[in-house]
Amino acid sequence: MYIDGDVLEIDIEMDLEEVKSLKAFIQDRLNYIEEIVLVRDNGSVPTCSALFSLLFWVKHQKPSLKIDFLETSSLALEGFGMMYWTSHE
Repeated sequence: MYIDGDVLEIDIEMDLEEVKSLKAFIQDRLNYIEEIVLVRDNGSVPTCSALFSLLFWVKHQKPSLKIDFLETSSLALEGFGMMYWTSHE
């Protein structure tokens, strides 16, 4: 996790404890964050679905927040293929 100005960069391979820490970090700073970027290395895969749940919750709390992969409704995972989802407001 790294914050640069109003952009928060997070690693896709966060475990549950790291996601809990991220939630506490974001709750205090949600008004200041304008964009969340998912950082991935080649072959990196999500290790816990809680990260996606947290990002959907954050987007619901602040709809103006830019999260690229949520807006495209897909995420290419090298080992698993393409992951798609639908969201309802």
